[in-house]
Amino acid sequence: MGVLKQNVFLVGYMGVGKTTVARRLARDLGVAAIDVDAYLQRKHGRDANRLFKQRGEAGLRRAEAKALAECAALGPAVISCGEGIVALPENRELLKTQGFAVLLESSMEGSLSRIKSMRTRPLLAQGCDTQALWDERKPLYDEVAQAHVDVSNKGTAAAAAAIAGELKRRGIYVSD
Repeated sequence: MGVLKQNVFLVGYMGVGKTTVARRLARDLGVAAIDVDAYLQRKHGRDANRLFKQRGEAGLRRAEAKALAECAALGPAVISCGEGIVALPENRELLKTQGFAVLLESSMEGSLSRIKSMRTRPLLAQGCDTQALWDERKPLYDEVAQAHVDVSNKGTAAAAAAIAGELKRRGIYVSD
């Protein structure tokens, strides 16, 4: 296969396909895929929605920050991050210094069509204004992203291939 020289963090808005693309990219590169939300759920025995209800958004974000740091220490790996990972400054710093962050982008309509039935998402369950949240988070995603991949008209394989190509061009992934 090859060598992944550092963590690759997939960030972006909810419903953009971070977890699915991370799994495919990791498989294609022959490395581990780590999902921060799944790691958080295994560690705490409850999903992000329940943590949000029990601890509030601040409590969820603190738990998420610890999980992100622990996941980053397991790498190099392809790490998919929850959409709110950029909310805390310490997470943004980690994303910029402990790996290569790729922002997966899609149209708001595309993301919303994929998540409209997902009331298990903490902020959606609270009736969050998705456009306002996007407007708030977009500059934070841009702050950490070292590459942008538009997945609007790409399937999982094509999105993973686009990221793999970028990693190879930058010397982050070296083929045998």
